[in-house]
Amino acid sequence: MTSIDKKTAPFGTWKSPVTAAAIAAQSLTGGLEDVYLDKATSHVYFAQKRPEENGRSAIVDAGTRKDVLGKEWNARTKVHEYGGAAATVYDGTVYFSNFEDNRVYMKAEGSEAIEPITVDQPTHRYADFTVHPGFTHFVVGICEDHSDPHPARVINTLALINTKNATTTTLVSGADFYACPRFSPDGKWLLWQQWWHPDMPQQSAEIKIATVTFSAGEALTLGEIVHVAGEANKVVAQDPNWTSTTSFHFICDVSGYLNPWKFEFTESEGISRGKASPILKEPVAEEFGAPQWWLSKHGSGALSDTKVAFISFRDAASVLYIADIPTGTFIEVPTEYAHIQYVHGSPAHGKVVFLGQSPDAVGFLTELTLSADGLPVLTKIFPSPTERPTSGLSALSASHISVGVPYKFSLAPDNRTCHLTYYPPRNADYEGGVDGEKPPVVVLIHGGPYHMEPRALDWNKQFWTSRGYAQVDVNYGGSSGFGRAYRESLHGKWGVQDIADAHQCVLILDKMGLVDASRAVVHGGSAGGYAVLQIATSLPVGSFATGVAHYGVSDMKKMADILHKFEYWLCDRLMGGSWEECKDVWIERSPIYHTERVQMPLLVFHGRDDTVIFAEQMIEMVRELKAHGKKAELLLFDGEGHGWRKSSTVQASLEKELQWFGEVLGLQNDP
Repeated sequence: MTSIDKKTAPFGTWKSPVTAAAIAAQSLTGGLEDVYLDKATSHVYFAQKRPEENGRSAIVDAGTRKDVLGKEWNARTKVHEYGGAAATVYDGTVYFSNFEDNRVYMKAEGSEAIEPITVDQPTHRYADFTVHPGFTHFVVGICEDHSDPHPARVINTLALINTKNATTTTLVSGADFYACPRFSPDGKWLLWQQWWHPDMPQQSAEIKIATVTFSAGEALTLGEIVHVAGEANKVVAQDPNWTSTTSFHFICDVSGYLNPWKFEFTESEGISRGKASPILKEPVAEEFGAPQWWLSKHGSGALSDTKVAFISFRDAASVLYIADIPTGTFIEVPTEYAHIQYVHGSPAHGKVVFLGQSPDAVGFLTELTLSADGLPVLTKIFPSPTERPTSGLSALSASHISVGVPYKFSLAPDNRTCHLTYYPPRNADYEGGVDGEKPPVVVLIHGGPYHMEPRALDWNKQFWTSRGYAQVDVNYGGSSGFGRAYRESLHGKWGVQDIADAHQCVLILDKMGLVDASRAVVHGGSAGGYAVLQIATSLPVGSFATGVAHYGVSDMKKMADILHKFEYWLCDRLMGGSWEECKDVWIERSPIYHTERVQMPLLVFHGRDDTVIFAEQMIEMVRELKAHGKKAELLLFDGEGHGWRKSSTVQASLEKELQWFGEVLGLQNDP
């Protein structure tokens, strides 16, 4: 379509092919939420969220495109509440945690039988499995024991599962949390990551390695345990994985940024004489990984015993590197991807697999190999790049898609930095607004609050930009991906700095002519939902026209009282002290106490089954708003927890949000 053929209509009223129903239907062309690489065979599998199947997670064979498990199985886990790494595959056998009963099951290749390998004990959760390469009936994974559900008394260990007799014993204990257990390729050593309260994994974590021994009767035990890197309350060392039988790679933030490190030892001298050291000759101001809230989001994988692929973040986009371990040299590999995650390597087979997501196309499960002359080769393996979809959003022309542009602003009063991504309105059938208008803007405040909003294609954002809205993702001070100091700048300032950053960014973009600040609307989930409510009760009237809070927080004390173990001390650090130490701060930053201040309409969504933030918080918030005569509405979704997994919820929430924004701004549009 030429510019002559394009229509002109007010921003925010454009007709869009990106419908709420189409977004809700996305699964077989998207929804990848983990990747599994069989280290014995190099075969690739992936986990896929199925909104149309009540949000279950299926395991799919990437080669055959067929489901490995029937629809009655849901390969998910709630370890650390956020889950991830619910399965692994070794030599064709799939081991997975089933969400409905928390048991671990196995399914051998070529067999239809699915056998439980842990006892029926719903209080125990499992994740992040590693299979011993020599004695494959031994599987090690995280066990999270909720027999006593109080967060301070939930017990995390590394458990040894014997698949021959379906018994589970404790292999490693003592720390508050564990992640990344990994047997060496020859099975002689086991490494893992651990950390303690009051820290979360972005504050500190340690890596340990131990000798694997076998006693009489083939009982697997651990011998010597050696500390590799990391320090409680000070340094993060995370995401370890084997490069060879006597070396592994990981990342460590001793420089202030998560940079690549290695640990090397000789079999003759043993692990106690091993040495940890940086791979790079000089540290770089890039983060080579994200905090491990989700156990599955790995950022490195070995191509050989000397070559490792690492992913870093630059301006909220992923950068692919290949490191030569002996020389410490890195090459940057050009890709089309804005976000790369779920990285796994198999040095024995010379390949790395990952999910790569472009800024203007669907994500691809991608294989990285090296050619005969050592050059990197990227191959898309799912969906097939030669089979272009003929229907659905995946078939949509790139001319409808808005690509994010990164910005970095200096904000008053202290010239602090704020990172953001701006998406201009874009639709192949329209150009501009009318009478020189600037577009209304949808501002997204991410959750966490330490998360980072990446620049990959997200249909939820295109839902707005294709209708003539601008979209802004604010990676406020406190976000990950920009170094430790940037992330920790939110400590003591949660509910203040995040919302101030969002507001100032909108004002700057308005002065640049990119958005209409008088028609700025804001939404976010979890910590982002909390920010929406804080904006309504704390910022000057008119800062935003309206807000939509998805599963947000209104009362800090009530949330802290029921926070799960993983985030048990979250509020104390972010509020600047405990409830007892600074009660006035907690109250001032709890929107429930200030509903009389609200001057903008508020729409609130929450899942009835949310165990992270109880729905009662939002029920009470909306009740108080209405008691003060404020415009507010609450939608509760049955069968949903902390985030949406069902297609019906995805569609209903998007349609309601569009209607809400349109009513407030006086814009008409179809969902």
